[in-house]
Amino acid sequence: MSNQTLLWASFVVSWLSLLFLKQTEIRRYMPVALFGGLVTTIVMELGITLHWWLPTETVFPFVNMSIFTYGPYLIGIIWIFTYTYGRFWLFMVTNAVTDFILTFLLANWFVQIGIFQFYIPSYQLLLMALLIAVLLYGYQLWQTGAAGAEALPGLQPAAGKPLPDKRNDRQDKP
Repeated sequence: MSNQTLLWASFVVSWLSLLFLKQTEIRRYMPVALFGGLVTTIVMELGITLHWWLPTETVFPFVNMSIFTYGPYLIGIIWIFTYTYGRFWLFMVTNAVTDFILTFLLANWFVQIGIFQFYIPSYQLLLMALLIAVLLYGYQLWQTGAAGAEALPGLQPAAGKPLPDKRNDRQDKP
């Protein structure tokens, strides 16, 4: 199988897998997946600029990055959030296992078949992936409005606080 066939098949199959999810789940987690795609695109470009890695096989229109960013990675975010959101440690363990497989097994295979070249150690790739996972979880908490409630449970907006009993409208009178 050629690299182009592999790249396009991974893209198409991952998007077709969304047929097995409920529309509500896709709508709920698509914003965090798109945010993950954006963050990964920035990290990919930064990695190319800093010579951390180099994609050697790309497909049109993804000239400087792997098609995996907007295929399996983006859809994988939706699948992982569908089954783990609300349970942070399960989310992190799932991401750690997935990222370990991607970093230590698939990345080496991509180098062997000529899709990527990596110039940084695998553990640094794993660390970056886990940091991005924490960022994505925080973004989803913010999207659902749960970030403020979990971080500062006693915090409420000023409009929701009761007025003091003795209130002077004019400050210049004693």
